[in-house]
Amino acid sequence: MTDAKLLVCIIEKDDHLDDVLEALVEVGITGATIVNTRGMFEYLADEIPLFAGFRNLIEDHNPTNKMVLSVIRNQERLTLAMDTIESVYGSFQEPNSGIMFSLDIGNLRGLKF
Repeated sequence: MTDAKLLVCIIEKDDHLDDVLEALVEVGITGATIVNTRGMFEYLADEIPLFAGFRNLIEDHNPTNKMVLSVIRNQERLTLAMDTIESVYGSFQEPNSGIMFSLDIGNLRGLKF
């Protein structure tokens, strides 16, 4: 067992991604994987013609998002990482801003802390 956590952060405003990553490095979080993603609404609007007309209903719609995945050593470092992201990116309480959460990691191989 490990105390490690998986940080999952989906950023809607991808023009802030560089600032987020730089801030994480500054606090010692140096490993992350970045994945291009798109939300269900964007998929439906692009792939199913019936939903295409609803695209105009979302303010500041962004067709792609960035998902940042990072294995964090413990709860203290996780809190630091999440606080750092919000200090640079802004509150995830704002509409269409994204989401950030963590998951416990039971077993871990291939990474040493």
